[in-house]
Amino acid sequence: MKQIRAGILSFFLFFHFCVAVAQVNFKTIVPQHPMAPGESFQVQYIIENAEKISDFSPPPFKGFRVVSGPHVYSGDGAVSQKNLVFTLAAIREGNFKIPGASCLADGRFEKSNEVVVRVISQKEMDETSYFLKQGEDPFQKIRDNLFLKLSLNKSTCFVGEPLVATFKLYSRLQSKSNIIKNPGFYGFSVYDMVNVNDQAQAEEILNGHWFDVHTILKVQLYPLQSGDFTIDPMELANEVEFSRSIVNKKTEQEVTENMYGVKEDDDVKKNAEVYKVNIKTDPASVKVKPLPSKNAADTFAGAVGNFTIKAVLEKDSVSKNEEDSLIITISGAGNFQRVGSPLINWPKDIEFFEPAVRDTLNRKQVPLTGERRFRYIFLSNKPGQYKIPPVSFSFFDLKAKTYKTILSKPLIVFVKEKIKKDKPIVVNEPVDQGNQLKWLLTVAGLAILLIGIFAFVKWKQNSTSEYEELKKLNVPAAVPVAVEEILSPANSAINKENKIFYNELTRSIWNYFQDRLPDSNINMNKSDLAAILDLKAVKPELINKLMIVIHQCETGVYTNAEMNIDRSELFKNTSAILLSIDRTLAS
Repeated sequence: MKQIRAGILSFFLFFHFCVAVAQVNFKTIVPQHPMAPGESFQVQYIIENAEKISDFSPPPFKGFRVVSGPHVYSGDGAVSQKNLVFTLAAIREGNFKIPGASCLADGRFEKSNEVVVRVISQKEMDETSYFLKQGEDPFQKIRDNLFLKLSLNKSTCFVGEPLVATFKLYSRLQSKSNIIKNPGFYGFSVYDMVNVNDQAQAEEILNGHWFDVHTILKVQLYPLQSGDFTIDPMELANEVEFSRSIVNKKTEQEVTENMYGVKEDDDVKKNAEVYKVNIKTDPASVKVKPLPSKNAADTFAGAVGNFTIKAVLEKDSVSKNEEDSLIITISGAGNFQRVGSPLINWPKDIEFFEPAVRDTLNRKQVPLTGERRFRYIFLSNKPGQYKIPPVSFSFFDLKAKTYKTILSKPLIVFVKEKIKKDKPIVVNEPVDQGNQLKWLLTVAGLAILLIGIFAFVKWKQNSTSEYEELKKLNVPAAVPVAVEEILSPANSAINKENKIFYNELTRSIWNYFQDRLPDSNINMNKSDLAAILDLKAVKPELINKLMIVIHQCETGVYTNAEMNIDRSELFKNTSAILLSIDRTLAS
């Protein structure tokens, strides 16, 4: 119990988090199916929409043994969530009530709901999936209790209209599953919502039985062209373990990707039989309809959804040859990958450059929601008043089934005659050269002394701070891994199959940023990465080049498209980009 209290104290010292003002939701969740004596299960206390939590008090778990906990998890998404989990084991048969837990959430007393857990005897238990009866066909039992399903939220859509593909593993067995073939998404742009590393687990009842369900992959797919398309199967290699005797054991599943050559513990398998099988989803067909050709604007470039546009100037007035920025922001929901640079009718005598593009998107929403921002740098060497006319953007509104064109407001920028100059250096008139020399030497000496003292104190503070942090973590200061070493797996795969090379290059790129930006939560998200690099003062053109490389890799991994790309050249470009970013991050 002391360990539990210590864990709870650590939890509340750490989790002081901020969310938007909303009603606090505090609930208790347990498995819905009956338990057997000795079987372990989880009790989850979920707190949503609370800014500050304190004085958490779990109930007494009468009739159960605390195996572990509390373990604390944070949820991502629009709703802020903290999850406090205990693992309990049933001691004896019966119906047991677990009272609600209590806490102070934003200064108010909150209590979760109470739940009932049913513990039944072995005789009352349904057929034990872990036990293989004499004469029972193990492969038939696997087929009945372990399968992979692909579900699509629609099978027919327009070009640019999103559909969601979800790959779920259903299991009632003791199994280990490894992804050996990811599905192909030829003809679609792909945005991950959930992947195997998220460990998304739930329970579902199917054909009268409870299954443990792993969401292995959930993606948004945006069709790029009309036609009939097929989503290729996902395939798993599975090791299923059965017991030679009846035991009380909760079956468990482990799902990984590309984890080969892992040695098993021989002691675990002394009383077990292991069978290896491969399972896969059925191919799924999608019919993509073309958008109407009637009433499409000349500026329409394939954007589908609902959008707004806004244009602002960084400065309304500048000097001759002084740079200014026009920022165009397209916000809304839809297929942002087809939101291209708007066409701007620049006034004569304005010199402009290609825009830097930055996305801020929520990939958990369907369709994608957020904004794409274009920053155009421009200048002029002729003074005067310049009018930037309204910028137009066209898209197809799926709900209204019609094309729409939206306009920004016109903008005025003034270019002044004066050229911007630096402030002149003010120099005092000399009084006496001898006294002046002594005075200058004295001031210079004091300045050098003060700079030296300041630098020494700063160095000492930084050194002490870093040492204390490393001491707390008990981790030695790490030396950055060389770019060549990080990219070596991709270099070795240049002459291998397309998917292997692009997969290794993708992994190497993200490994580089996990090494260089260990404190940044990029989570293999391109838009997050671009935003972080922008804050780190990496040049926009360098960020754009990197985004293009990552997009090419994703196309190579997730589609069967024929890619006319020199892989050696792509590898060299990637190395050059990362080395350039290295120099910026080090400066």
